[in-house]
Amino acid sequence: MNRPALPWILASLLLTLVLVVLGMRIGSYDTDYALIGRALMHYNPQDPTHLVLAELRLPRILLALLAGGGLAFSGYLMQAMVNNPLADPYLLGTASGASLGAIFCFSFLSSLTLGGFYLPPLFALAGALGTTLVVVAVGTKRGQIIPTQLLLAGVAVGSLTTAIGGVFTFLSATQEKLRSITFWAAGSFERAGWNVLPYPAVALAASLGLFVFLQKDLNILLLGEERAQGLGVDVARTRWLLLLTASVLTGCVVALCGPIGFVGLVVPHLTRWLLGVTGRANPLFCVLLGGNFLLACDLLARLLYPPAGLPVGLVTALFGVPFFVYLLRNKG
Repeated sequence: MNRPALPWILASLLLTLVLVVLGMRIGSYDTDYALIGRALMHYNPQDPTHLVLAELRLPRILLALLAGGGLAFSGYLMQAMVNNPLADPYLLGTASGASLGAIFCFSFLSSLTLGGFYLPPLFALAGALGTTLVVVAVGTKRGQIIPTQLLLAGVAVGSLTTAIGGVFTFLSATQEKLRSITFWAAGSFERAGWNVLPYPAVALAASLGLFVFLQKDLNILLLGEERAQGLGVDVARTRWLLLLTASVLTGCVVALCGPIGFVGLVVPHLTRWLLGVTGRANPLFCVLLGGNFLLACDLLARLLYPPAGLPVGLVTALFGVPFFVYLLRNKG
């Protein structure tokens, strides 16, 4: 049964505001709320405090919100694509494939930009899409997706791409690149900057806009492949769109933040639990909830190990692994 979405969306927006303010406040550089207000209202690039807030903390906060929203929505789409509550970019190997593409770019390219275009998201997209295609091919039998087979294929292919990425990492040209890739691989927002924010922002906005028009097909697909075909849904076309969209979102996020796990598993479940399975506002709420979840995890990471903070991927795993075990035991 679907529930009213507006109260939950308003509560999520209020939580976003609170988390953003806390994110601006917490860090190695001492600030207070009055100083934050002055920096935002009357920005002075000559003031080092204003510079820290505007060039370091605010881009990091926005990247965490966009990354969380992108991973959550990617998981939401993947669970609809295979009609399996355990599907997410991490478990289906999409994140591992994106990592492989990004690691190749970081390790072997002398420059990460070409004509002003930042290359890692492009390589990550290629890796994410290629890996997901292999997993879907292995997990399909006689044109039908076998959920258990798909998940096992995701684990196997993801392990293989992770191993290849490890080889690329140790073949990196310099010790500095090796350290950078190792830290990135645990999940972090250290690459946050105004120059990279458009990549996940455009991908997420385009994905949400697309599925405003495909929400009905998405909900019908949750009923199962045979029933969806009987109700007139072009299942093959819809699944290809889901696959491509999830790969684009995952590739953009992983290229910038590393393979952050379990966001795409936990948040779609919370969305359906709070709003129902087929609510029209589910995609938007899923994005808001995912952004808040990842931003909260980043704040917790910074509080647990100040001033640099733990890699955020470690914190999401602390929540995600118990949730995954709960799903295994209670959802069959």
